Amino acid sequence: MSDKPDKPSSTAKPAHQPSRPKTAPEINKDYDEIPVEELIRLTRELTQRITNADRQRLALELKETGHQRTIQTRAPITLQQFFTGEIDLDTELAMRFDHAPLLSGISFHPKKTDIHTRRVSAILKAQDGSATVTFDLHLQTGLLETIFTLNNMLSLRFKIGTINKADRRRWMDLMRRKSGIAFLWTKKRWESDYMVFVVREHFARVYAFSPDRHEAAARITLDVVDDLLKWLDNYWLVEPTAEIQGAVEIDADGSDAPPPSDKPNDEDDSFDPSKMQW
Repeated sequence: MSDKPDKPSSTAKPAHQPSRPKTAPEINKDYDEIPVEELIRLTRELTQRITNADRQRLALELKETGHQRTIQTRAPITLQQFFTGEIDLDTELAMRFDHAPLLSGISFHPKKTDIHTRRVSAILKAQDGSATVTFDLHLQTGLLETIFTLNNMLSLRFKIGTINKADRRRWMDLMRRKSGIAFLWTKKRWESDYMVFVVREHFARVYAFSPDRHEAAARITLDVVDDLLKWLDNYWLVEPTAEIQGAVEIDADGSDAPPPSDKPNDEDDSFDPSKMQW
């Protein structure tokens, strides 16, 4: 019997070796080998997961304000179908406004602000100037309005109202995602004017709705969305400026309040037929 150690068998499995990470060209090659139909399916699945997460988040927001009890009776039919999972909100609204203008430019007014500035505006424009969407922000109250204008002839104004600072910041965080749905509305939800933003990889879509039964829509390039959010960072997330001396007061709904009366408080303005001279 030989004392020499046995030679390793040629069929023996080699010791486990850690896998070598794929290089960028190899990864790209793997994606290139995936059929287009499969890539589309994967993209749709990812978008659906994001949409489902947004729906769950919105459902919690509705529960906080008690609107989950009235959504099936008072909410617009489109929102009812969205929250019950019957429709994809992005697809439904995109089909309804399939030729919405693309806004690729933005300007701000005024260029410089000071303590006397009461209102600032961001104007989003189509390349040919045929359509604009203006965001008007009242600095003293934080009230936000949007105006959709077509061909310098027709305008629709949506009064979003005053939104608390925490909700403003959360909405802006959602808008900075690469994909997702973000609602911009007050605690009144669909009972007041509101907006829906859908961000995708190429551009964003914005939809505005009013209980008065008028709607508007536009598409916005992502560069313009970034500029709009930076502008809102400077004015919407800061504390209101000092009240302007000598300026008219601003109501909570943004309208100019009438000046106080100079009449004594005990003066009666009620109509008295006995004082009439016949």
